[in-house]
Amino acid sequence: MTIETFKVEGMTCSHCEATVTRTLLKLDGIEEVIADRDKSEIKVAGENINVQEIENAVNSIGYRFKGRAS
Repeated sequence: MTIETFKVEGMTCSHCEATVTRTLLKLDGIEEVIADRDKSEIKVAGENINVQEIENAVNSIGYRFKGRAS
C-alpha cells in the first residue's frame, strides 16, 4: 500500500473534510483518506493511486488541489 500526502485548499470545517473523504473513497484503488483542514492536506492510502483522478475529484467538488505536499 502506498501513502501520499497532497495539499488541498478550501476546506474550512469538518463537513468539508468529510466531503473530500467521501468523494475520494469512491475512486478505484483508494482505501483510506484522512483530510486535515488545519494543515490543508489530505493523506491518501491505497494501491495504484492516480494523482490526476484525485485532482479532478477534488476540484470538481469545489476545493483546490495543489499537488503533493513537501
